Amino acid sequence: MVGIGTIFLIYLIGYILIKRRDLIKLNLRVQRVQYILYVVFIILLLFVINFLDQKMAFMVSSRYPQGLPANYPLVNQNLTVFFQTVSHLGEPDYIALAALPAFFYVRHKNNKKLETLILSAIVIMMFGSLISTVLKIIFMRSRPYVEGNNLGFYFLTDVLQKRIPYNKDYMSFPSGHTMVAACGYFFLAMMTDKKYIKLFWIALPILVAMSRVYLSFHWTSDVFASLLLGLFFAKKYKDTIDPASLKD
Repeated sequence: MVGIGTIFLIYLIGYILIKRRDLIKLNLRVQRVQYILYVVFIILLLFVINFLDQKMAFMVSSRYPQGLPANYPLVNQNLTVFFQTVSHLGEPDYIALAALPAFFYVRHKNNKKLETLILSAIVIMMFGSLISTVLKIIFMRSRPYVEGNNLGFYFLTDVLQKRIPYNKDYMSFPSGHTMVAACGYFFLAMMTDKKYIKLFWIALPILVAMSRVYLSFHWTSDVFASLLLGLFFAKKYKDTIDPASLKD
């Protein structure tokens, strides 16, 4: 059943497609000097996959009886509720529940800068959602609660050969929630010079990332990659639309 958040999101996307197609662009051109950073990113990611993923899953996840949360049932229960709520901050339909009323308000006030800023955040979040979905289909990684191979990766070829089913249990890498949150909230952080507002926006995707690991939906490397990729896409989108005139 389509929820109110989904309806809000469809409205915003429709408005962008009809009225603000100028915002639908993303220049991913990479400068040569940046390649060394990508090599460092891959090395760090491989380190996290090989040495931290299983340790963190068993230690932090709320689903494993040998983990720390299992020793504190009441704390675990409260943290589970908290992180379940936090996870919604990475879901476009829940984000739309706040974005659409804010959009109507700034339109009523005829504030073109904030209107464009809200719509831009929605666009980069949807870019993040699309990119993360494509990567999930390519890598087909099992989630921490599913018994998988040593690293959890099966790749699309295993699906085509019917070695594993094509379903959400094998779409762990990267974290879609974290990618959406990182793209949108890091972008908003870049758009303000006010320190405390910037810190607020930066904290949100980090909390979403923590929630996904705690709830055992993702490995640490899933959210680590999503945070850095989201930061990359947010910066590229900011540079693409040249938003200097939108800063508060």
